[in-house]
Amino acid sequence: MYMQKAYRFRLYPADEQRGQMTRIIGCCRFVWNRLLEYSSKSYKRRGERHSAYDLNNFIAHTLKPAYPWLTDAPAQTLQCVSADLSAAFKAFFRKDADYPKFKKKHRSKKSFRIPQKGKVDADNNRIYVQGVGWVDAVIHRKPSGKLKNITVTVNPSGSVYASCLFEDGFEVPSPVIPVKPKVLGIDLNLERLAVCSDGTEYGNPRVLKQHEKRLKHLQRMLAKKRKGSENWKKLRTEIAVLHEKVANIRKDAIHKMTKSIVCDSQADAIVIEDLNVSGMFRNHKLSKHIQDASFYEIRRQIEYKSLWYGKTLIAADRFFASSRTCSVCGWHNDGLTLRDREWECPVCHTRHDRDRNSALNLESFGLSALAGDAGEVKPPEMPAVDESRVCTCIRSMASVNEEKDHGYSMEAPKLA
Repeated sequence: MYMQKAYRFRLYPADEQRGQMTRIIGCCRFVWNRLLEYSSKSYKRRGERHSAYDLNNFIAHTLKPAYPWLTDAPAQTLQCVSADLSAAFKAFFRKDADYPKFKKKHRSKKSFRIPQKGKVDADNNRIYVQGVGWVDAVIHRKPSGKLKNITVTVNPSGSVYASCLFEDGFEVPSPVIPVKPKVLGIDLNLERLAVCSDGTEYGNPRVLKQHEKRLKHLQRMLAKKRKGSENWKKLRTEIAVLHEKVANIRKDAIHKMTKSIVCDSQADAIVIEDLNVSGMFRNHKLSKHIQDASFYEIRRQIEYKSLWYGKTLIAADRFFASSRTCSVCGWHNDGLTLRDREWECPVCHTRHDRDRNSALNLESFGLSALAGDAGEVKPPEMPAVDESRVCTCIRSMASVNEEKDHGYSMEAPKLA
């Protein structure tokens, strides 16, 4: 398996190119909705399941003759839509995701993918997008390797980005565990975003809180405007720009933190908790702060960066009592609450910082897991940027029940 990395560049399309991108996005949204309708009716009426090959036949033989304007979008881009819908149905039948939903014009993500015929000209700061042409771009770093695909995304603020996936031709490094490995435990929380077992702490930027006052003011002004008016559109774009700014600041802080954890710590193995983030959102008093902290994004970045640099990632079970257990003597504190940031062990009389104590317990868990006491090796969830990434992950569970992959019927769809 070769290493794959994605580079995200800002695009500056002309008015005509922006209009063509809008038409391609509209074609992809229309095809998605028609394929979803076709697949749902086929399953409910006849119990048929269609593969991506079947959906491609439906596009070529039914949709394109009926709607000639679908030729505005490249054929391979529409095939990517059918592949995405087929993957969404497989995830639903594995019970890993909800049933696929129809895409709305003003609420769905506006993007399309070019699997071939894309080019990145770093010398002239431009990117070739099939169906659009050469588009001016800001290529802040020169990519290396073979271009696999390009995903163009149009944000609600109007900014356009191209995510270019490259395969550099180097094999993915295998994690090497020495005889005496250095293990780093990481505790994620809201007060301090991450506390490591080596004493390193990373503060929570709380980006949303810094811009919340301005955001509330703009949203109140938007509520007083007539929907659909020019002032309403301008104010809506201004709100989208502010949201994009908050997201960019948050991503920048998380990228710097995860790079420091994986590389600067010189750890051979990294231990994190398998947090139930969706369950944490049920706490309405903390749900906004939990979303702002982006615990899932932190784990996703640590996963693929550990893969890049040959580190071992260990995920402790979500029921592992890292905060309640004394890291010195092992006494279990059943009365610990979220308000208790410090507590003293009645057995060894050691005063613990809640987060530092949790990180030390995670480090001990990692050492025992590497010794073979914590169960079998399992791959974690794949990062969204690259389907071929696999990261070594050791869980404390003895086994994990895997749902069977329900295959789709390879029969040709009934076009009548």
